[in-house]
Amino acid sequence: MEKILMFKKENSIKIGGTTPIAPLLLLGALVLLFAIASPAAADPYLGGVPLITANGTYGTVTGDLWFDAYPGFDQAYPDPVHWETTLPCDPDDIVWARLYVDTYIGHMENNYPQNVTTEFNGSGSSYETLGSESMNTEYKFYLAGTGGAGSGPVWITNHSNRVTSDFLIWYDVTDNITSSTVSTNVSVTNLIGEAPFESRVKAIVLVVAYNNQSCNVTHYWVAQGHDTDSYKTDGIFSPYTGGFPHPYKGNTTFNTSVVYTPGEANLTVLPLASFNGNYTFNSDDDQLPWANPGQGEYFQWQSWNVTTNVTSGNDSYMTYDRNATDSGTYSGYFKIPLALLTVEDKSLIYDFSNETLGRAGICMFAYKKEASGLPPSVSNDPDDEFSGTEYDEIKYDDGVFAEHYTDTYEKRAAHRFVFNVSCCNDLSNFDSINVTWNGAGWHDAGGNSNGAYLYIWNGTGYEELDNCDGDGNENYLTGGITNNLGNYIINNNVTVLAEQKTEDDDYHSHIATDYVKLWLKKV
Repeated sequence: MEKILMFKKENSIKIGGTTPIAPLLLLGALVLLFAIASPAAADPYLGGVPLITANGTYGTVTGDLWFDAYPGFDQAYPDPVHWETTLPCDPDDIVWARLYVDTYIGHMENNYPQNVTTEFNGSGSSYETLGSESMNTEYKFYLAGTGGAGSGPVWITNHSNRVTSDFLIWYDVTDNITSSTVSTNVSVTNLIGEAPFESRVKAIVLVVAYNNQSCNVTHYWVAQGHDTDSYKTDGIFSPYTGGFPHPYKGNTTFNTSVVYTPGEANLTVLPLASFNGNYTFNSDDDQLPWANPGQGEYFQWQSWNVTTNVTSGNDSYMTYDRNATDSGTYSGYFKIPLALLTVEDKSLIYDFSNETLGRAGICMFAYKKEASGLPPSVSNDPDDEFSGTEYDEIKYDDGVFAEHYTDTYEKRAAHRFVFNVSCCNDLSNFDSINVTWNGAGWHDAGGNSNGAYLYIWNGTGYEELDNCDGDGNENYLTGGITNNLGNYIINNNVTVLAEQKTEDDDYHSHIATDYVKLWLKKV
């Protein structure tokens, strides 16, 4: 009998399991995204690409988000600028990695053509050319002279742009890294391979998100743009704009509301400026303190612990602005391409993806097909383990289902899940065990024979957490345990069962799982 998913997919909400973000958006969509950016969203005189995580990435890891940088300002002709760094992780644990290169053009508006070639050695033995990007364009401010309109940011490719005097390029290198020591060579020439007007490299930055199977889950955000701010518009009276001031303060939002129980949080900014800017985080007035870092002539970074600024259930935002007087004292110009945020989730979250605690088939298991009784009287029924393909089907809440049906009389279709929660060695730190299952249970007889039940094993038998009795469509079944948590953790394992309601009576019983998650919430 062919297995067919016999239910209508309802509107669903994402309640766990981070779907991996593609290293680059679809090329056309990305170009369009920036092409339609409103001038009001950037410095109203110079223009710029605002910082947003859609340009960078968001995800979860059991490790951390790490970066290292070459701060410049060396010539990349005739010899390339060389930079080497050592990763804090095994290459196999890298989830996301992006390399950024910024070169100086020599003028905010004039066209001084550059060809920037980036070679990357992620294997520890040989270099590969990531790209050779050619910039051959002038830059037009949004407001020129007394108000004439300019184009602002210039997109050279889908992974490089010009904003005023900087040529910013980036490459996704997740799959290029097979060694813990990596190095980069950057060469800058004119378009015929000779000495350019300028060949200085302001910065090379490598950002890496990685797992290390520690007992914590970290949410990370990389907000990427190429935003800038200038004294030319911030003044009370500005001859550059015909006398009308256009003050600008940039901002970016991080969806920290996805963090169940926020723990330690860290914010890092990496500006391309000779003098640092002013920043706030989840506040319109309280400026984050800093001492001018000065790692490079026109590049620097600054980090803060912002744990007390992140609150459960709320998104976060950062503002950034040049640190200057109206006349341009301190920083006349300020530019920022990157802001990084990490927030630890103090809850221990387990699912079958690679972004939470545990690993499918190693310390977390799923078993399939059919079971006796509603619920079974033993904790190891069914006992036929999922295949690798079936594990992939339950990694994310994405509409991809692992489906099975009965072929034994008087049995019911069932999926059993075993989560090793050895990280929670001190149960006094937790106040609940919570389960979410997204799937469907239905019977060929239909009607009242449809439905599924969700159970948790308490050491002597199964307890019901939730059900969708009589409903064969996709449903979210959830439940939690708040008392005597130790009764539900047997040999470091928590066992959960999703079972279809009605036994096989020559009409088959079906179960389908899209996603399942268990998490222990900390006090």
